[in-house]
Amino acid sequence: MNNFIKICLILTTIIFSGTVNAKSFSVMSFNVENLFDNTDDPNKKDETYLPVSMKTSKIHIDDCNKLRYQSWRDDCLKMDWNDAVIDYKLNAIAEVILTYDKHGPDIIGFQEIENINVLKQLFDLLKPHGYKYYALVEGNDNRGIDNAFVSKYEILNTKLHPIQFTGGSKEQIGDTRPILEGVFSVDEQKISIFNVHFPAPYNPLFMRKNAFATLDDLASKTNRINIALGDFNVTSIEDAKENLYGEFNKDWFISHLDQCKDCDGTNYYYVDDRWSFLDAVMLQKNKQANFVENSVVVVKAKIQLRDNGSPLRFNAEGKYGVSDHFPVVAKIALY
Repeated sequence: MNNFIKICLILTTIIFSGTVNAKSFSVMSFNVENLFDNTDDPNKKDETYLPVSMKTSKIHIDDCNKLRYQSWRDDCLKMDWNDAVIDYKLNAIAEVILTYDKHGPDIIGFQEIENINVLKQLFDLLKPHGYKYYALVEGNDNRGIDNAFVSKYEILNTKLHPIQFTGGSKEQIGDTRPILEGVFSVDEQKISIFNVHFPAPYNPLFMRKNAFATLDDLASKTNRINIALGDFNVTSIEDAKENLYGEFNKDWFISHLDQCKDCDGTNYYYVDDRWSFLDAVMLQKNKQANFVENSVVVVKAKIQLRDNGSPLRFNAEGKYGVSDHFPVVAKIALY
């Protein structure tokens, strides 16, 4: 075999092996469960997340007693959301993030962060580990929780996209979040990441279907590599019945369907002893990108683990736990 043929064979192998020369980066989705500051925002229903010294007025007590569940009412009336509690939660979140690859993933999409001020506090803890950019755009959620990004890659711009609902009451729609699109510069490519927090499971099924349809429509309007991540709020029971993830998997790679098949889930509902992948990382197919093989991980830091392996949600009184969601990470290879 002459040298020319050898060279041709080597080049052919490289071209069709796909991942040999591919560059890769890691992305995490993390619902941090109610990361609030303790300043009252009069335009939002954030009265639960105040120091107990600010919870004595009749107006506050009356507002708390209107909440949906007894546990929510109890927290609103009695939980002391003071500076020490916030500091503990911020440091606990950072500890979980840095469990992954010692210095955390390249890009993080957060859900349930109240505002840019508390995001900046979290960013400051992560900054020594290579993070350079952060972004949050205020949405329309009644409680004031938003989606956000922290990144080692430049965030070129961000934009909120409202979900196109075909119905629903004013209260139901007010209990939802727009989709936050961030455009990132990764290895000289512009990449769109859609950060989602879909309607909660107690809202009607059609609202989550509308959210998936809106996401798909947004991605169809750009030729960029498109990633979607976040809290999709699809329970294992609903998915078994409606195949929401399965239908979306036709056009998108999905972290727990295409990899991590032996993982339990990112959220555990103790009443039914049931795991669900509420959280996922997705990658639009046919866009010169793929998941790096065996790269999807559900991050289970010791600080966030119950004895049964489920996520230990944050407890303000005892200052332990982190969130009722585990973060999920995937590596993306660019071709």
